[in-house]
Amino acid sequence: MKFALSCFFLLLAALSMSTFAHGSFTVNNNAIKANQQAHKQQLRVTSSQQAAQMAKSRFGGKVLKVKKQKSSYRIKLIKNNGHIISVSVDAKTGNVSGGN
Repeated sequence: MKFALSCFFLLLAALSMSTFAHGSFTVNNNAIKANQQAHKQQLRVTSSQQAAQMAKSRFGGKVLKVKKQKSSYRIKLIKNNGHIISVSVDAKTGNVSGGN
């Protein structure tokens, strides 16, 4: 009888720990997703397409290449006169610079 009762409590403890561990994983996973979403909302430029459009609107021409860097985008444009320019778009501020 004592053996059966001990097994029952051991099983009950294992089930409750499993449920607790799963619940804390879900909370932790949700916290990670919320943090990623908050970081993305802090950025004014969230995609290479958006950065390319900003550079093209400011300088004209055609987009040749877009490269994502640490906190900015580097865009190469070919202007209507044939000159190739390099433009930087800051992902946090949306500031477009270069092209000289």
